[in-house]
Amino acid sequence: MSHIKRCFTVFVLSLFISNTIYAASNNKVTNGRLEPEYTDPVTGMEFVLVQGGSYEMGDTFGDGEIDELPVHEVIIDDFYIGKYEVTNSQFRRFVLETGYKTSAENVGKGYAVSKEGADDRGLKSGVNWMHPLWPYDNIAKKLDHPVLQVSWFDAVQFIRWLNRKSGKKFRLPTEAQWEYAARDRGKQNKYTWSNGKPDDNISDESVKKFREYKYWEIWDGYNDGYVYTSPVGKFKPNGLGIYDMAGNVSEWCHDLYDGEYYKKNNSKDNPEGPQIGNAHVVRGGSWNYKPFYLRNANRIFVLPDNWSYYLGFRLVMEP
Repeated sequence: MSHIKRCFTVFVLSLFISNTIYAASNNKVTNGRLEPEYTDPVTGMEFVLVQGGSYEMGDTFGDGEIDELPVHEVIIDDFYIGKYEVTNSQFRRFVLETGYKTSAENVGKGYAVSKEGADDRGLKSGVNWMHPLWPYDNIAKKLDHPVLQVSWFDAVQFIRWLNRKSGKKFRLPTEAQWEYAARDRGKQNKYTWSNGKPDDNISDESVKKFREYKYWEIWDGYNDGYVYTSPVGKFKPNGLGIYDMAGNVSEWCHDLYDGEYYKKNNSKDNPEGPQIGNAHVVRGGSWNYKPFYLRNANRIFVLPDNWSYYLGFRLVMEP
């Protein structure tokens, strides 16, 4: 074999080995195909591949709110979504490394849970992501629970840190992506657990039994065993292997909110919400949400500088 041929052979072999090592370390692409799961080496967050497709987005059951109409076709590209909500442990690493102060910490107050339920949205001193439910509540034994008391701005700062650390492109899900994933790639599922008895951490008999709430609607006959938040992944996943998309904590989305956006938007492909607005979409419902607000199509909105005992987030990653 000539010297030129030997050099060329070595070059091709080196390129092949290099690409193979890159694919293995990247853990996303093998033989031209996206891997079904991805684990972020920085935080240990696990992500599930959601293969793209089209679906009818909105209130397909006809028993929702006016802002869930009209039902309309949406086309979604492939994306990865967090298998779990972002946990206290993962958020703590970000804070310890950056010294970041959340919105609640800067103000010195957070929306706390009260015994009666009537003053749940009352601001209390000392309530923040480290003390999420009341001032003497502590995350020390709840590091595997979803982080609470984070504003939309707090979630974005976490994402910016993670993008710098990982070199990937993480962000909050669009509400079209969120609903598509919650409905197991757009299936006719009213809830993330399909259409039957729930299997998530929601407003249930536990809340009714252990709290003196007077005006609290629950899912009668169901007991999830948790009064407040639960560790992520404690209940059954949906059909895609994603956990807690209904209940546990409500999840910030990328999109700004417009109650008539479904009417106004003419783009089917990967919609990202309106360009103008004051509040952001929140999806999924939390540990204290009544059945109506746990539907996959349900949309609520919260100002981005707000935080509470029911607000958290999960991430998506672009392939």
